[in-house]
Amino acid sequence: MSREHSPMKPLHSEAAVPIRSLLAAAADSLAAARPEPVESACPEPGQAAGTDRPDFEARAILAHVLDTSPGSIAAADCEISPTDARIMNHLVALRTRHMPLNYVLRNAEFMGLRFRTDARALSPRQETELLAEIFIEHMQRAGAVSELLVDVGCGCGVLGLSVAYTFCDLTLISSDISGAALQLYRENARLLGLTERSYAVAGSYLRWLSPEGARSVRYLVSNPPYVRPADYEALQPEIVRYEPRVALVSPSSDGLGAYREIAAGLPDMVNLHLAGFEIGYDQAQVADIMRQARPDMKWNVHNDYAGHPRIVIGEANG
Repeated sequence: MSREHSPMKPLHSEAAVPIRSLLAAAADSLAAARPEPVESACPEPGQAAGTDRPDFEARAILAHVLDTSPGSIAAADCEISPTDARIMNHLVALRTRHMPLNYVLRNAEFMGLRFRTDARALSPRQETELLAEIFIEHMQRAGAVSELLVDVGCGCGVLGLSVAYTFCDLTLISSDISGAALQLYRENARLLGLTERSYAVAGSYLRWLSPEGARSVRYLVSNPPYVRPADYEALQPEIVRYEPRVALVSPSSDGLGAYREIAAGLPDMVNLHLAGFEIGYDQAQVADIMRQARPDMKWNVHNDYAGHPRIVIGEANG
């Protein structure tokens, strides 16, 4: 039954709410909730998120409520129902408490695809999308793509699933230690129509993969936890209050423990052709860790749009 015909409808109809005033009030609330600048030299993903774009976020939330695109909303002389206005105000209130916008909307766009997002896994970030872009570009240059891709620490699945969606002959195995994250991953695989060639495995790093299975891996991608434990509390409220700590914080004090864990499994991947990793802004030495594990591969560091090292790519020679 639709909201308009709900038996709970008030006896006296309420007045429609002008979109212009609703957006203005929402933007004011979001701007007022902007967090204080964080005193930290650690520009980790999402640290500058805040509510620095109150007008954009207000429009995005309203578009979500109305099930349309932000660009299609005409603020002038348009009105929405009181029920939709109340839903809008509720979601704005969540955002003013620094819930990540993707969690408020319960979805995110990544590589042109729509993913379900919530607190079961990290909110997708620009750095991870850059890794996907570079990884796919390298795969396309190689010609025909098939065989097996492994995504280590998959979270909601944006990285591995976006690559698998691009290449229809690719099989994907994604792993995570979080059962909740794997559940969200399966939901996204179903939404993208990839359940027939994507599989979820509960396990830590590559410990779940046997030496025999490792020989089948052709491609490897990962955005592992790399925030130093000492830096965690300095991250933005969106991150500390809402996102799963286990997906963010490295198992070692230097932030490199996850990469060493993964590197330990690389020698068994004798048919590995391409590997890609997201790294912290000051962790270019991850390339050295991977090079020590697989000196037969060529390892390069790629910068993000701000000029910080963010991506490590390894390619088989020849």
